[in-house]
Amino acid sequence: MKKFVVIAAVVFALGWIVLKVGTYSWRQKLTITVDTPAGEVWGSSVSAVSWRKQWIRWDGMGWTWDLTGEAVVVEVTPGRYLFALLKGAGTTEYMGSVAAASIAEREGRVLDQALFSEVQGRRNRARGVIKVPEYQYPMLVTFDDITKPETVREVDPEDLAAVFGEGVRLKAVTLEITRGAVTEGRVEGVLVWLDDIWPNTLDGQRFHTIYTDHPLANSLSANSFSTEIGGL
Repeated sequence: MKKFVVIAAVVFALGWIVLKVGTYSWRQKLTITVDTPAGEVWGSSVSAVSWRKQWIRWDGMGWTWDLTGEAVVVEVTPGRYLFALLKGAGTTEYMGSVAAASIAEREGRVLDQALFSEVQGRRNRARGVIKVPEYQYPMLVTFDDITKPETVREVDPEDLAAVFGEGVRLKAVTLEITRGAVTEGRVEGVLVWLDDIWPNTLDGQRFHTIYTDHPLANSLSANSFSTEIGGL
């Protein structure tokens, strides 16, 4: 019995070491600042990024990554909101200047050791507030009717005035490493229907399809706004 306990302890310790060595994670804060005729408004959200080594793969050792948290919410004008999505419509470039997952998508690269080393290098060099380049902006959306998920519409970061009115413009998108807690509950406080529509897309359909009157809504789900919806 004693020998079994010792072996079990050793196995547990080795497993813990493997998991610890094979994980690289941090938390980051994304902030969206908007100029309006009434003054500057902003919103921010802290998300957690975790890279994990895949020790056994058919094509050799590699990495996977996860992003948990929720979209940034900015009340631009009374009752009108701008959302910077975690994911959606094919975009996973939320990590801005810090991580390189978007490089893998654009260039078709495997998340291998070389790419992970690039990610790690960018993260380690990150200092203070980083201005996110426009080509890595998260997807920005709003709703024509906040109570109807199918009315979601994309917002051009260069022309917020077309949606929110004259004098409204995107001032800055910034990212910084933080020790703050992952943001929870802000999105659900505005989009009270998020839990109700999961796991369907925003147009109410179960799967993505070309047979829809609302293509953008069909490409997005509750998890485009929060990874906590549905217990993910």
